Amino acid sequence: MVSVNAPTIGAACEAMAKPEVNYHFLDVGKPYAHHTGRRSEFIGLYARHLAAEPGLCGRTLDVGCGHGENRALERIIDKIGLMDGVDPYPVVTPPAHLVHRWTCSLEDIPVGADTYDLAYSYNVVEHVENVESFLAKVIEIIKPGAVYWSMSPNARHPFTWATRIAQWLGLKKAYVKTVNPRANDYPAYYRVSDDRAVLRAVKKLRLPVSHIDFYYAPNVQWDTYLPARLRFIARSIDRAFVLPSPKRSFILMFRLRKSADR
Repeated sequence: MVSVNAPTIGAACEAMAKPEVNYHFLDVGKPYAHHTGRRSEFIGLYARHLAAEPGLCGRTLDVGCGHGENRALERIIDKIGLMDGVDPYPVVTPPAHLVHRWTCSLEDIPVGADTYDLAYSYNVVEHVENVESFLAKVIEIIKPGAVYWSMSPNARHPFTWATRIAQWLGLKKAYVKTVNPRANDYPAYYRVSDDRAVLRAVKKLRLPVSHIDFYYAPNVQWDTYLPARLRFIARSIDRAFVLPSPKRSFILMFRLRKSADR
């Protein structure tokens, strides 16, 4: 892992209002063959980060909980204290591990400020349209010193460009129907999946965030979204364009820590 500490944003006299920002580039400098045998490693990596958070055994919020199942949750379920969920799409039977499941957007969740010891989302923020309202709400509802974790495709990766183009052309639903039924057809914006957008929102809103850590994890499984005869395109892009540039890695995780002394 390569870690880079970015200077605190803004002038020193405003240091208390600005977060410490760090970038972590995981498993860099390895050839394509190395990554093709590790296509699911990012799930375990994300689960290990969540499991290391003391807040996980307190009151936790699964943002975009869906039907209550994801592959990271399977690995941390025995470490969770009390978990709530929020998702705009209803379910017939709320998952048993959730104390409360609210069917609404995060911005409309009926909880007070400083409620949660930890909040996290798994492949969710790519569908968030408004960066500022989303981040403002998630920081509002976690306790001072608590953290929010996110994992999603990285907005800088070619997959997200292709997805947005297909969506703009009205081809996404047809793709799901005829090519890859496992893909979802929810609108994808990739706005909160971009370190630059996250930093802009935190700065503009002066959110009480003390630390931001961005983690970039190489992953080459996006070739499976293409028909078999076209997968060489994704593999060629990975070799020539993505793997040599860690900030274009397919997986972006980030951690926001709310200021403890606000």
